[in-house]
Amino acid sequence: MKRALMAVATGGLALAALVGCSSGGQESSATKTLFEPCAGVTADALQKAGVDPATKVAAGTVSAGWQTCEWTGGTAYLRVFSTSRTLEEFESESGEAAFADYTVAGRTGRRLGGAPTPGSCDVLFSADQGVIRMVVVNNPAQPSADACATLRQMGESIVPTFPA
Repeated sequence: MKRALMAVATGGLALAALVGCSSGGQESSATKTLFEPCAGVTADALQKAGVDPATKVAAGTVSAGWQTCEWTGGTAYLRVFSTSRTLEEFESESGEAAFADYTVAGRTGRRLGGAPTPGSCDVLFSADQGVIRMVVVNNPAQPSADACATLRQMGESIVPTFPA
């Protein structure tokens, strides 16, 4: 379990490093109202997704440009990030070819290819505030055959809680 949490944290740190590379004159993240995943994703949605709302771990701050929350489930760990950075900024820094369209709960996002660890899936959704990122990492004690299938299943209840 610690290894999976480290994988999620490492993936988050890698993305945070990527995100911190440039501001490009964009509006400061502190001036935008970010979606707060720990408050915005409901307990009912979390339970339907198969994660325990009581396992909530908050991270990130608006001043750092991120709001982040993580929960633990029987088969996977779920982390939701919120930032004012745009999808176009992520694509320009990583290369648009690093992403592929991926629809979850009727909302099209962009799946990041080359997941940072085996057994994980990472999808970014555009929002008025910037991007909402959903990451699922399989629990090594209860591995699922496909982390993106797990993300899609969890996302059926989680993604509708995300702002437009």
